[in-house]
Amino acid sequence: MNLDDFPVSEPVTAGRGKPGVVVLAMGGTLSGVSARRTDFETYTAGRIPVAELVDHLRPEIGEVADVTAEDFGGKSSGEYTIADYHDLARRVREHLRTADGVVVTSGTAALEELAYFLDLTVGGGKPVVVTGAVRPWTVLGSDGPPNLYNAVRLAADGRTGRFGTVVVFNDQILPARDATKTDSLRLHAFGTREYGVLGTVDEKEIRLQRAPARPGPPGPAPFDLSVLAREELPRVEIVATYADAGGEAITASAEAGVAGIVLAGTPSPRQLEAAREAALWHGVVFVAANRYGAGATRVETDKIDVISAGDLGPHKARILLLLARAESSDPARIRERFATVGNAQF
Repeated sequence: MNLDDFPVSEPVTAGRGKPGVVVLAMGGTLSGVSARRTDFETYTAGRIPVAELVDHLRPEIGEVADVTAEDFGGKSSGEYTIADYHDLARRVREHLRTADGVVVTSGTAALEELAYFLDLTVGGGKPVVVTGAVRPWTVLGSDGPPNLYNAVRLAADGRTGRFGTVVVFNDQILPARDATKTDSLRLHAFGTREYGVLGTVDEKEIRLQRAPARPGPPGPAPFDLSVLAREELPRVEIVATYADAGGEAITASAEAGVAGIVLAGTPSPRQLEAAREAALWHGVVFVAANRYGAGATRVETDKIDVISAGDLGPHKARILLLLARAESSDPARIRERFATVGNAQF
């Protein structure tokens, strides 16, 4: 799919008193259909058009925003490519020219990766909110309706625009950088592990009680997709580390043309040797990321220069590395991006 496949959005706020919010749907569980109302785990994802989901929430949703709905895709989150993320981010930016905020619905398997990609590439200072569901829309007690309603409420509120992309799930507001899936079945599926939530969306009010550290003031995104072509985004892989791990996965990835590898944890001696060869002969850039949930991972060795991802998890580190590697092949520049963008401080 390409940006040109979508019609240009008309202004949604002109002459109206309520904020204009666009809902971009990517399928997933939230729009899933089950055969029975008790099939909480057995369903077909991405079946209900987003316009129907929004209409199901009327008239209440119309009391908080003028909502426009658009289907970007109907797949499970794990089926989308990085090129699709590129198209989606550009579509979000297109809508933010006229809308007051954008909500993106996604499957939960790769929601945290999608949200972080948008956080790094959209910018603009207006709210971008990502949400999804653990249970399909058609079952008893589905979390889809309240999650979607609360995401629109938060986008219409406007205050998270300076926070970059945020995730709303189970009434909680999480920064895209820190949001991670912590449970595959329970409704409290997302958390932040170390730093806590930004706030909550309650019945009576939206509570914002902390702000995430950001790499700069609201405005331009850290990475400009207008100069990073979708066809030229490099391949970056994740390699698991464990006791006595072999280096074959690193060697095979390097020979397949991978530009960067995230080491999920502390590499074994054989992995370090394979990494040294991959960096020397194929120019592969290596980043070490924490696979334990909190704290930073650093690899100190004279065999190879390994960039620390700080406390970014492997999946988030992969997103940052592929964008940084697309921007530059200079390891020093990539290291600087991890220090300032990936691990921003106040």
